Amino acid sequence: MTAANRQTLTPLTFLTHSAATFPERTAVVHGARRLTYRELEDLVHRMAGALRASGLEAGQTVSFLCPNIPEMLAAHFAVPLAGGVLGALNFRLGTGEIAYILEHSETRLLFVERELAGLVAPLVG
Repeated sequence: MTAANRQTLTPLTFLTHSAATFPERTAVVHGARRLTYRELEDLVHRMAGALRASGLEAGQTVSFLCPNIPEMLAAHFAVPLAGGVLGALNFRLGTGEIAYILEHSETRLLFVERELAGLVAPLVG
């Protein structure tokens, strides 16, 4: 393989390539919900834009506390695209463990799935 026909494939370039090549093919299935590659790429870019608009700086940690939902998948692409570092928190952890991880990872932004808000409610305030 020569440099002329070689393209570095990262997760972000894979998503971009898939959205350009197979825009209407199903990329994500979550129960009855379906996202095409184009829709997934759009979600990723909207999420990355929102992170940048919130003031996220390069190298800062963005943590997510949620189950395996499409937004969690999008975060794996969007956070690096915005220049951040993803902290994926296990939703089976207790409040104390979550607090420890958030403090030691220097989390700048935390996203919590509504059903899991009770785990972090004691940490707010």
